[in-house]
Amino acid sequence: MRFAHITLGKAGSQWIKDVLSDPDIFSLQRGLRLAPPPGGMYSIADFAKEPEGSFVAPIYHVGYSAWKTYAGKDDRCIAVLRDPRDSIVSWAFSTAYSHVTEEHIQIIRPTMLALDLRGKLEVAMYTFWESSAAQRSWAKKPKTKTEYVLTYEWIIADQKKAFRSILDFFGWKAPDDVLQTVIDRLSFTTRSGGRKPGDKQEFSHYRNGKAGDWKNYFDRSLAQRFEAACPDLLKDLGYEKSSDWWKTVPERVAGLDEGAVGSKKDSKGLQATVDALTKKNQLLEEVAQERLEALENAVHIAERALSP
Repeated sequence: MRFAHITLGKAGSQWIKDVLSDPDIFSLQRGLRLAPPPGGMYSIADFAKEPEGSFVAPIYHVGYSAWKTYAGKDDRCIAVLRDPRDSIVSWAFSTAYSHVTEEHIQIIRPTMLALDLRGKLEVAMYTFWESSAAQRSWAKKPKTKTEYVLTYEWIIADQKKAFRSILDFFGWKAPDDVLQTVIDRLSFTTRSGGRKPGDKQEFSHYRNGKAGDWKNYFDRSLAQRFEAACPDLLKDLGYEKSSDWWKTVPERVAGLDEGAVGSKKDSKGLQATVDALTKKNQLLEEVAQERLEALENAVHIAERALSP
């Protein structure tokens, strides 16, 4: 039996993977190994090559039929979906400001920085459209012995219940107190340097941590064009009740047509500023994580000293 975490970009993929593979949880599962991604990212074909007892996470943009083609009869997967509109907003800010400057990000970042906010969202929307079929393929799929479809929104709303349900589905064991400790250690507040979900920082990879943020960025034009490009996707996924949801979206959203730069020189200057702010945020997040770990170690030492 092998285990897979299937998802799409900007659906809490690294966070969910980090919780499930945290040493405090992972060490309790006998014979389980975390498979290292070849070339930095997994494909479903890579998963099929892994030996029994492997946990592969995350695997991006895998449709239901591809999963059934490559999975063994006992293999199990969770498929984590998210409101596409929130994914689009998150991807727009991530590629422009906060995503680690890997090679593929370096290709698009100068252009993203030069665009106004509307343009950033349009590029992100197009990028999402290319993988929308994979997300649609998991819509309304029932939970079975081998597949379990969850939403990012449900996971963040009740983290302990959601992660407990994932562990139970995989057949993994972890005491409640261990699970809670891991969740707390890897929470948005901890990783963002103390911010609460909804307290946004556009230059941080942990930007918002709250569902429904798309309502602050989509105007009616963007909403209508998304529905036209991905007809009934939101209805199929359960995020809307009808295909004319876009008609209730405000005609105008402040700031959508702002933020463009006038030249490549301006774009390069903005990129330097973004890089500096990103590094600063990463440093703050690392310091916050180190302080929390030091505090937890001190608590453990104190508890051992007090125990009979």
